[in-house]
Amino acid sequence: MPVPDSKNSLEHVERHGPLSESLRAVGSPLRAMAESLNVALVIADRDNGALYANEHMTVLTGYSADELVGRDLAELVATDRDRERLITRLRARRDGTAEKYEIEHRRKDGSIFTAAISAAPMFDEQGNVIGSVSVVEDITERHRQERALAERERRYRSLFEVTPLPTWVFDIETLRFMAVNPAAIAHYGYSEVEFLSMTLRDIRTPQEAEELERFMEREEGPPLPRRSEHKKKDGSLIQVDMVAEDFLLDGRRSRIVVAHDITGELRMRERQRTVENQLLLAQKMEAVGGLAGGVAHDFNNLLSVMLGASESIGRELPMDSVLREDVKDIREAAERGAALTRQLLSLGRKEVRAPELLDLNHVVARVSRLLFRALGPQVRTDVQRSAEPLAIVADAGQLEQVVVNLAINARDAMPNGGSLVISTGLRDIGSAEAALAGLAPGKYVTLSVQDDGVGMDAKTRARAFEPFYTTKGPHMGTGLGLSTVYGIIQQSNGGIAIESAVGEGTRVTLYLPRADMVAPTAAINAATGEHVIPRRRGRVLLVEDEPRVRAQVRRLLERCGFVVTDAPDGAEGLFQFRARAGAVDVVVSDVMMPTMGGVEMVAQLRAIAPDVPVVFVSGYTADDRELPLDDRTLFVPKPYSIDALCDAIDSLLVR
Repeated sequence: MPVPDSKNSLEHVERHGPLSESLRAVGSPLRAMAESLNVALVIADRDNGALYANEHMTVLTGYSADELVGRDLAELVATDRDRERLITRLRARRDGTAEKYEIEHRRKDGSIFTAAISAAPMFDEQGNVIGSVSVVEDITERHRQERALAERERRYRSLFEVTPLPTWVFDIETLRFMAVNPAAIAHYGYSEVEFLSMTLRDIRTPQEAEELERFMEREEGPPLPRRSEHKKKDGSLIQVDMVAEDFLLDGRRSRIVVAHDITGELRMRERQRTVENQLLLAQKMEAVGGLAGGVAHDFNNLLSVMLGASESIGRELPMDSVLREDVKDIREAAERGAALTRQLLSLGRKEVRAPELLDLNHVVARVSRLLFRALGPQVRTDVQRSAEPLAIVADAGQLEQVVVNLAINARDAMPNGGSLVISTGLRDIGSAEAALAGLAPGKYVTLSVQDDGVGMDAKTRARAFEPFYTTKGPHMGTGLGLSTVYGIIQQSNGGIAIESAVGEGTRVTLYLPRADMVAPTAAINAATGEHVIPRRRGRVLLVEDEPRVRAQVRRLLERCGFVVTDAPDGAEGLFQFRARAGAVDVVVSDVMMPTMGGVEMVAQLRAIAPDVPVVFVSGYTADDRELPLDDRTLFVPKPYSIDALCDAIDSLLVR
């Protein structure tokens, strides 16, 4: 494009009407100023006819100075859409109005650009408007950038609004919230107005608020992901993981934060750790129980011989014999060994159980009478039994042992005395509480033992049910108390939970499946020998795999007047029964034996003689199989006294 002759353009202005006199007065200085401007400049008369256009104006519009001068600018550069608006503004300018506005212009080649116009009227000496001078700037690119920026901001705002995680922007200097998204409003419970009147301190705990200011002061570099505890409007506390980024907003150092509430995840992880610990404990119990059960089985047989021998010797000694005290010591030592063996068997869930329908309230009432004496005067015992019957199916002896073990443990945790509360109830537990006890949600009969003793830390609490683990001093405990409780409750299809903190005492809660409440039939506790039953005589089939035990029991039964046939295992016992055409009054059988066990043998015997009475004797069953106990079947745990065995036999013979 040829360079326009701006000099001629200005000379045209100087020769044109009233305006020419004013322009001639400034002459060369005006020309120098107009051409040195870095923006387009145009001078027009009252009718908007162009009188002068500098070089930048010609470059901007594509018209030469000769093409511009003398032409109506509204007709020449205005677009069809903006022409009327431009004409209206030019008319207003005749009234002496200076203005700034933006409008679209058309170049000579037809292309459109956005122009920013700064226009001012020119006056003669009398103050009359004789024309105008306008500065024209092409702002097309600036508009494009502004639109792009606005679009980005719209998208960012949309992303900010729809983000499902709580998100906010705050002023780094004042910690005041500057913006919050709907997710933050919904999750924290504050309205947007409330949020914008708050600072970060308002959603932190007092301790976190102090740490926040120290953290912000010493923070260097970009913000790092961190975890914090936040407080919601309802006062509940949540754990959140946060990521953040710093930026400038309206000239102020600001930070955008995205918060992820991980409270639920942490609870789930804690439950998972609890379940994993329960599984690990179960595996330990299984391993220790397998070893303990094998040892206890053999040990029970030895104790049976010791008890039987001491009982037999005691019967033969004169009442004034000095040896009677020694025999008594032997018997008591064997009984203590038997008690320890039962603990080992319960620990490994290997003890033969005699479950029956019980009311937990009755069991607790019976045991509590013994506990008042056993716990001593320093322990204040409060037994709170449920008003309604609490039906469960369990072994009464084992359940009594559970209560005693828990009470003794509680007593030992209160060396200076204290309060012990034993309570029973019926509770409908949800999934969270059920998970801690390793159970399914539902209704359970509960037994709770709570003390206000020294309590346990988390490490001790995690190992409380481990076999042989104890915090007591030397010779003060075997470490089997709680592990035995654990084994018995697991064997009864129940669960156990422990709550404790150092200095705040301990509460152990047992959960047992609820049974349908029907009146339980009276049962004879064959192991205690409490009832005096007239001795009967009859034919006994004795099935026992341990030779020494078999020989001794046969000898003692014969002394009591029974006719005894013995067999070393179930297969031989079945053969002997058939050989006698069922001429057997009662069967006394061990449970676990080689070739054929006692339960299988009895099942086959009763196919021949359904009403034959049976007394099972055992201290161990490898598969934890429950015995088929009924009014024709009793159980006597090893080791047993001959009186207990004879009482069981006699009680069956009189039925």
